[in-house]
Amino acid sequence: MSLAGIALDVGRSQKVDDVVDIVTFVESPWGLNQRLFPVQRIILKAHYGNPLDDNPWGLDLNERIDPAHPAYQEIAELEGEDEGYYRLRVPLTNWRRENLVYLTEAQYLRKLFDEGRCNIPEVIPGEERRELILAVGRRSGKTFLAACVTAYEIYKLINLQAPQEYYGLPKTNQIGIVSVATDKDQAGLLYNEASGHFSQCAFFKPYTANNTMSYAKFQTPVDIDRFGRYSDDPSAKATLKVSFKSCVAKGLRGPGNIVVILDELAHFNDAGQSDAKEIYGAVKPSTAAFSPKDPKNPTKAIGPVEGRMISISSPLGRQGHFYTLAQQALKGGLAAESKLFIQAPSWEVNITLEAGFLEGEYASDPVAFFTEYGAQFLDATRGWIENPDDLLACVNPELIPQIKGPALRPHFIGIDLALVGDWTAIAIGHIEDGGLIVVDLVDRIRAGVGQYEHLERLEFEDVVQWVYDLSKRFYFTDGIFDQWAGIPFEQALSKKGLSQLKSVHHTKPLTSQMYQNFRDMMWAKRLVLYNHPVGPDGYCDYIRELLELQASYQSKYVMVVEAPNVDGKHDDQGDAIVRMVWQASQQLGNRKYISRGDHRGQTSNGQGMQKAYMKALRRAKYGGGTSTDRQQSLINRGSTRGKR
Repeated sequence: MSLAGIALDVGRSQKVDDVVDIVTFVESPWGLNQRLFPVQRIILKAHYGNPLDDNPWGLDLNERIDPAHPAYQEIAELEGEDEGYYRLRVPLTNWRRENLVYLTEAQYLRKLFDEGRCNIPEVIPGEERRELILAVGRRSGKTFLAACVTAYEIYKLINLQAPQEYYGLPKTNQIGIVSVATDKDQAGLLYNEASGHFSQCAFFKPYTANNTMSYAKFQTPVDIDRFGRYSDDPSAKATLKVSFKSCVAKGLRGPGNIVVILDELAHFNDAGQSDAKEIYGAVKPSTAAFSPKDPKNPTKAIGPVEGRMISISSPLGRQGHFYTLAQQALKGGLAAESKLFIQAPSWEVNITLEAGFLEGEYASDPVAFFTEYGAQFLDATRGWIENPDDLLACVNPELIPQIKGPALRPHFIGIDLALVGDWTAIAIGHIEDGGLIVVDLVDRIRAGVGQYEHLERLEFEDVVQWVYDLSKRFYFTDGIFDQWAGIPFEQALSKKGLSQLKSVHHTKPLTSQMYQNFRDMMWAKRLVLYNHPVGPDGYCDYIRELLELQASYQSKYVMVVEAPNVDGKHDDQGDAIVRMVWQASQQLGNRKYISRGDHRGQTSNGQGMQKAYMKALRRAKYGGGTSTDRQQSLINRGSTRGKR
């Protein structure tokens, strides 16, 4: 008899009650033959209502089990580093892999509940929570878990022999499982994972029909009886289909799906057909028809709906539909009856992640670390620099704003332009040996203030002249400003010989990168800042502004940094300085832009300031500015290239 025939006979001989639980299916050699991490095992057990282990033998989880124990072969690890220890213990550490403790499965779920990271304190055996909202960090195996559920549900449908009859559907109706991802590439990741399970597991081979990059089809035993085997006749009908799609709502309505997996739901677009709520609303009704029916009356349900909704994602902000689902589950009540919410960081789920890797990710971006790996929901708005000490660690107390730069020292500038109602700001800096970006001067002007107090608004000529005057004191090599009125401003600067200052289209992703780059340089202590003159709070203007800036997160990778929505608060100096640092960062490996000066600068006391001022006056005739009026002639020694 063929393999298909043998499998068909096996399928006919099995009853629904003979189907093994999901953990057994995943870990058995005849099944997927995959070892689950302890927390992954708990997640699947809680979702399917399988009882959690609670160490009924009362063993010490820190000690090896006596090999003479009557259940040793069943309860002990039989190989590897943990050989002899309790097989179902759950190791728990902080993200630095410190303070190791061991819990039972039941204790771990209770811990999650007590900490507000799960909506149920225990698993009641047999009580399935068919809507899973799973907030876990990166490298937690989200795609692997989704693929395990997909394979297990196909396994169950095949074992029903005639699943359409079981659910009261027409015999030729297609039963679907659909996975919806942020894009085709993400959908492809799940396809590759699930496809690997299907191809490696011998159980599926007799039932596998066609398998493409966007879907896989399977025959039920009844399909084989009625239409023949697909391997013999490629036109033979297959009524089970697993689809992998990107998140566009209009393409998801209609077909019946016994399982819907929304992969990285928190990161679906926030508008239109790809909106998370729109997608959720489009696919959830497709699960409603899957309740067991009376064999004599297929219109009469004899059990609860068995369709599943799985929303699985690393979190983002405290907004969006993924967050809404999590809150519904935690609040309890009717809306939470079928929901299971679990929130777990990467280091709890994936016990193989090493401390060194996690420390590196934390050092790169602490805020993103606790979102992407810590599985924490970000506040919609929070301080852009959360810990002031991170910024103040870059301050050199001996450094003061510079009056002018040394001859021909390359300087980078960032400009934030405003002609009315706000400040126009400029930041000037340079690179020194060791890849240090030194802030030389942050300054700003505004209509109605200082020498412009007689003006209601600034004109381009006012700003251009201001920048041009600064170019006589600093040698500008690169500079950027945003596209707002950028072309006229760029042209006006070019007429003054400052064609190296360019208008750049500041998209939200680019601006986000610039602000993130500043923080990266700050955390790496590659910025050298001055804090002078200090105000009553101990900060100078631009330092204070940087510390006050607020960040809101539009996606995992895009943040919007702005001044607090309070009168008198601004972000012009922040915009200028991050643009300057961005420009300088692009040239960190270019020797011609690196100075060998001393970033300590002049002392901040009055005597040092006076000396610096007098020195600047003595050198006023000859200097290293961008303007030809300030550049020494290479032909006539003692004269300048431009007017005196």
